[in-house]
Amino acid sequence: MKRTIWHRIAVVLALAVALGASGVAQTDHASLPAAGAVVGNASLPAAGALVVKRLILTDGSYQAATEWKTVGERVEYYSAERGAWEEVPAALVDWKATEEWNAEAAKSQEEVLKQESGEEVAARKEEQLNTPLVAPALAPELRLPAEGGVFVLEEPAGKVVLQKLAGGKWMEDDHEGSNLVKRTVIPVPIASARHTMKGGAAKVRVHGASPSIFVDVENDQGAIDGSYFRIVRLARKKDMRVVAENKIGVSGAQSSKEAFLHSRAEHFSGDWWKVIPLEELTLGEYAIVIDGVKGEASGLVWDFGVDR
Repeated sequence: MKRTIWHRIAVVLALAVALGASGVAQTDHASLPAAGAVVGNASLPAAGALVVKRLILTDGSYQAATEWKTVGERVEYYSAERGAWEEVPAALVDWKATEEWNAEAAKSQEEVLKQESGEEVAARKEEQLNTPLVAPALAPELRLPAEGGVFVLEEPAGKVVLQKLAGGKWMEDDHEGSNLVKRTVIPVPIASARHTMKGGAAKVRVHGASPSIFVDVENDQGAIDGSYFRIVRLARKKDMRVVAENKIGVSGAQSSKEAFLHSRAEHFSGDWWKVIPLEELTLGEYAIVIDGVKGEASGLVWDFGVDR
């Protein structure tokens, strides 16, 4: 009987030594431990405790864990790699190094979050600048779009109406027949051409004499300054509207005749500009053109009409 008891004690001691050796063997500095005692009856960590930390051991290696707790002379930790509870002897844990490393990691993470928040704030501010409210008092949710364009705004009877103008390129009519007659009658080579738009009337109609016009148009150089945008009154010619009349003289000099209205441009928000007519718009056909800018923007036109 006594021999059996001593035999059992020896077996228990041997198992303890084996467990201790296993706990030391799993502290490989190059990787997470390949072995460890799984605590089968321990509960899973709380849902909020998902931050991966380091449980640093006295030999300089560490276990990646989401949480741990000391139970007697052992430390139970939830392995972030294997998703299970494991344990190591408490004597193998370097608590000072563990605390210092995790405190520094938390600080670094906080700085990253602050930086990301700053970037988000900057992005939100930029978005707000490029999607400004057009009439906050009367229409607190009405904004101009971030993709830009040309819009006309009016407020009939206190109601805000914002309409997008369709843009396109004007057509050039060189009047080949009439130019030939001119050359025959007048021995000076003079040519003329019209910049025209199809149709006798624009689809977009406004009913006020002083609408506000918002523009955000880009070319290969970036956003075009609002001072280049002009309001022009169109002359109706049968089934078309004339934007401008161009003439080329004997010296090759060109002259253009457009019915520009007096207006001024004010920077509104972000890349948006507000074009304000300085004279009333009477009944008729109008367009927004870009004057003095070469390249792709040359010849662009956005049309609208004024009714009562």
